[in-house]
Amino acid sequence: MERRGQQNLNLVDNTSAIFNNGTKGQMKSDLKDLSLSWQARIGYKAQDKNCVFTNLMKHINLDTLQEAYKAINGKKALGVDRISKSDYGKNLKENLLDLVDRVQKGKYRPMPKKEVLIPKANGKMRPIAIACFEDKLVDWCIGQILTQIYEPLFIRNSFGYRPGKSAHSAIEACYYSLEKGTRGNVIEIDFSNFFNTIPHKKLIKILEKRINDKRFLGILQRLLTGDTLKTDGKIDPTLVGTPQGGIASPILANIYLNEVLDQWFLKEFGSYNNIIVRYADDAVFFFKDKDDAKSFLEKLKERVNEFGIQLNDEKTREIDLTKQSKESFDFLGFTFYRGKQGSRKILKVKTEKKKLIKAIKEFSDWIKANRNRRKLKDLWEMAKAKMTGHLNYYGYWMNNLKIAHFKFECEKAMLKWLNRRSQRKSYDLGGFRERIINFPLIPELKQIKWKQLGNSFGRI
Repeated sequence: MERRGQQNLNLVDNTSAIFNNGTKGQMKSDLKDLSLSWQARIGYKAQDKNCVFTNLMKHINLDTLQEAYKAINGKKALGVDRISKSDYGKNLKENLLDLVDRVQKGKYRPMPKKEVLIPKANGKMRPIAIACFEDKLVDWCIGQILTQIYEPLFIRNSFGYRPGKSAHSAIEACYYSLEKGTRGNVIEIDFSNFFNTIPHKKLIKILEKRINDKRFLGILQRLLTGDTLKTDGKIDPTLVGTPQGGIASPILANIYLNEVLDQWFLKEFGSYNNIIVRYADDAVFFFKDKDDAKSFLEKLKERVNEFGIQLNDEKTREIDLTKQSKESFDFLGFTFYRGKQGSRKILKVKTEKKKLIKAIKEFSDWIKANRNRRKLKDLWEMAKAKMTGHLNYYGYWMNNLKIAHFKFECEKAMLKWLNRRSQRKSYDLGGFRERIINFPLIPELKQIKWKQLGNSFGRI
């Protein structure tokens, strides 16, 4: 794929460099001599894409579970047993030795997960499964093992939940694939409830191509099919899906879509003129020829149905984004469209409208709820962190107007709710502006170091 900034999108794996420097016989010899982490040892072996792993259970041991204990955030929601990280850590070694014993003897059974419903932007609810802390330890080890085994198999333009990859890398891949207008026939797809509809049998069948360890696959299946405590109090088995909120769920989703979508696309349609960009279950496809795009979409529907998942017909569509187009599409919080820049019309990105409205509302709700709970200094620092986080993600030079709008609305919300902490106003407009100058929440637009994307012509 011809594009600028290519070096930013390539992940160089040191283990692959080691693997490529010698024969397979040398690899085995070198592996013993190298002081690699247990993850790197798996990754080292996984560079051989034909390798089948037969003894993965040895990696779920006292040392790896201790590493999992350190890695897992103890501030997350508690599972059904109400045991926190600090509670579990009071007798850490004894608890981990007991867990290792149950895992290795096949006696380990995960506790039911607790279902929590999170509001989505469209008004619907997203179910999140909260596991008990001990189950998170096992889940973390499995996720690490699977990541090392499958990372060498993933395509370059798969960006979600992968080491060294990011949403910004996916945004850049989209931009430079579309910039010249030669691949202006876009297919935007959306899956219906993807994570919660992945068929377990089909997923295991894919895993068996690379993993021939029945005990490992058995413990993975127990985590997948474990019971869930629903919000209505009922306990139901999990018949399909990888639980959202599960530590290994993102890598399992990537493994499934790599088989169902990525490799199939490259084999059937992939070329210099036809490109895929995927971030987790969000994907867009770019084609030079309109007939190729239509053919792909027809075959894609058959393909996903064959693997037990479904496309959301309302959000799956064809888009014309050639140079004179007035259409647009949304991807990872950005809207891609063609707009004027000086005397030219170029490909541009801006904050997706729904995301901008949501971000402003969340900031306003936050300052309203916290204005009397913290000191002004702490409120100011927290507001600065929230606004800086938004700027760090959306701060492309061509998105400066949306950043300016976000900045204005957040500062307006600060003035409004700080003045309602008591009957006496904290600031008049002039006083607030003076504080903003002395203690800026984010820099003035002229002072911001914008992320680069494409070329700027004239004023921005």
